[in-house]
Amino acid sequence: METALNIESLAANASPWLGNPMVSGEAQNGVHALALVDELVSRTYRLPRSALHAGTRCRKSVAFARQVAMYLCHVCLSYPLKDIASYYERDRTTVAYACRVVEDRREEEETELLINSLESALETMMLVTPLTRMREK
Repeated sequence: METALNIESLAANASPWLGNPMVSGEAQNGVHALALVDELVSRTYRLPRSALHAGTRCRKSVAFARQVAMYLCHVCLSYPLKDIASYYERDRTTVAYACRVVEDRREEEETELLINSLESALETMMLVTPLTRMREK
């Protein structure tokens, strides 16, 4: 699956979470990081971000995209399972299951390449995002 991602555009689209007076600075950074994962995964799988948070059962492709997002939040961003579960409105055990599914699927070459690309893109986005915020001021 070929994905041409513009990292600055992804970071900018996740920016509505910033500057919310109802969210503390530390929490804004956390929510912003989760929003970056949402934006990255939704663009990669060509889904609306809302599909990742849908409360109902869905197609396998949408479910796997959500599992990938949960996996990235846990493995790359080191978020606790309970925080990820709260963000995606799921149970902690669902997030643990999602991480196991993605780890198992990484044995497939195509999935391994995709997850590696997403991890690299997320790492780059986390470096670019502070610059994006500075430009918005």
